[in-house]
Order: sequence, then structure tokens, then C-alpha cells
Amino acid sequence: MAVGVQGAKSSKRATAGFFSSASTFSLPVGQHFDAGGVRGYYIDLRVKAPTPIWRPDPGLLHVVAAQRGLGCFERYIAGEGEVWLRGARECADSLVACQQPDGPQAGGFLHWRPLGHTFVLRPPWISAMAQGEAASLLVRVFGATGQERYADAARRALAPLEVDAAGGGAGAGLDGMWFPEEYPTEPPSFVLNGAIFAMWGVRDVGVGLEEARARAAFAAALDGLAENVDRWDLGYWSRYDLFPHPVVNVASSFYHDLHVNQLRALSRLAPLPRLAETADRWAGYAASSRCRLRAFANKALFRLIVPRNRSIAKRVPWSPLRGVSSPPSP
Repeated sequence: MAVGVQGAKSSKRATAGFFSSASTFSLPVGQHFDAGGVRGYYIDLRVKAPTPIWRPDPGLLHVVAAQRGLGCFERYIAGEGEVWLRGARECADSLVACQQPDGPQAGGFLHWRPLGHTFVLRPPWISAMAQGEAASLLVRVFGATGQERYADAARRALAPLEVDAAGGGAGAGLDGMWFPEEYPTEPPSFVLNGAIFAMWGVRDVGVGLEEARARAAFAAALDGLAENVDRWDLGYWSRYDLFPHPVVNVASSFYHDLHVNQLRALSRLAPLPRLAETADRWAGYAASSRCRLRAFANKALFRLIVPRNRSIAKRVPWSPLRGVSSPPSP
């Protein structure tokens, strides 16, 4: 049955900005996803697709293409016209074109520039979030077009998630639980929002393409997340990750809001009480001015001690792994 959310409001902005504030940017629970199949997406990404026109840029993170495509597809199923399906398909085509065909990172969407963010990642690197969101888009475009190449690419996109970061993939273990890594760091970073986006890609391949192995992997990951979700609970706010930073990386208000919406969407796919209870508790934190002030102060402290590494891209050249194709020419 399709799940609708009454009164959900999408942001008019395309990004959260430097401070990642939920007051200026938010991504609500999707209005058209189907708990029994693959239709709309679990988070409403229409704001990521202001137009149906997509111009590939090898310098962008692959989540940009995947999220834009998912936003286009959401507009298409919302009845905004066939032009949005074409937009979703163009994003899917750009991902298929750059998917690694073989070698140690086969199926991966490789990033050829260092990450200019909290974590230092040298290229080529793979993001589980990009792999999962790309798979979600590819499954939906396959369903709308029937073209098998999209289904094949979606299945192949999951392969790097089974390989740990040391092996060039984007998987990690958390007390026996498989955990997809948005940022494949050592030690693992365990970024919550990116893992959930990746899990949805596994779910979509399992359900949309009737892949029993992927369906089982999603069920196991969901159970593992329910058992471990308290690790991201600070008692007044949620954590962005579990990486051993000098100080705890408190989620920004945008990411805290996203965590709540992701957990609510997950609990509708599989009614695990702990996920719904955690979503309600974290929503309660956000409603408390004292919790918001404490979270903001601690986030500011974190950014003072652990600044974003935006200059690293200028300092570190890409260095492809042996057997991995070089990046596309600009």
C-alpha cells in the first residue's frame, strides 16, 4: 500500500548550507512510497530536481546525480509529466556510463577527487550512499522503461557494499552487523544517514528486481540497525557518526531532522518498535529549546576542533588503484 504524509513540506532550497539548519532546509518523508513494492522514494527529494535537465559533471559526487534522478522520478509519479521521467532516465544513463565495468571495484561509482569534508578520503573511493541511491534510481527507471540494462546496473551497484574499506569497497562491521559506509574510513565512521540511504538501495533491488539475497540482506541490516540505533543517541540529540573524533560529532539540525524522517520511513516499511520509538524520542529532542541549544553549542565546538577539509582537494592528486580505470576526461 502506498504511504502518504499529510502536510509534509519540502524546502525551497537545494542544499542545507554551511550550518545545515533544519529551519532553512529539510527533506520530509516521501509521499508516494509503497511498503509492498518500489514506487516513490522514502525521502522526498523533489527539491533536488528543480528542472528535468541534467548535465553530467565528473567533478560532482555521484549522490548528486542519484538524488536528482530520484527527485525527477518523484515528480513524474506525482503527475508532473513525462518530461520528469526523461530527466530521471538521463541521470540514470549518466550513472550507467561511469559505472566501473570490472576490476577490484567492479560495479562501483568511483570518486576521483579527494573528499573535501570532515573525513579525509583519497581517490579513488566509493560511497555506499551513492551506490545505494544509484541502485534505487536504476530500479525505478527499469520499472518504468523495462530496459534490462538499468536492472543489471542496479544489481552490480550492490557488489562494492560487500567489500570492506581496506579492500576498496564501502562495507564495515559493527558488532557482527553489516554496515554500509557513506565514507569508507579507517577506523569506520558509521555515518547513520548514509547507511540508511544505502540500505534502501539494497531493499529496492531485493523487492523491485526480486533478488532474494538482497531482500535478506536488507532484513538483516534493518534488524541490526534496530538493535544498535541507541549508539547514535546522546540523550539530548542524535550523533552524525560514530567515528572516534576528538569530540563527538553531534548531528546538525538538518541531519537530526533527516534521521527522524528516515527512521519513520523505515518503521513504515517494517514496523520494528525500536525504530519508531527512537524517531519519536529524537523528534522530542528537536522540540526542546534546551536540547537544540545544547546540540548547536556542541556542534559548534566540533567544527572548531574538526574543521571541514575543503582544501585537501587542492593538495592531494588522484591516484587510481591498479586495475581501476582512470576518471573520465573533463
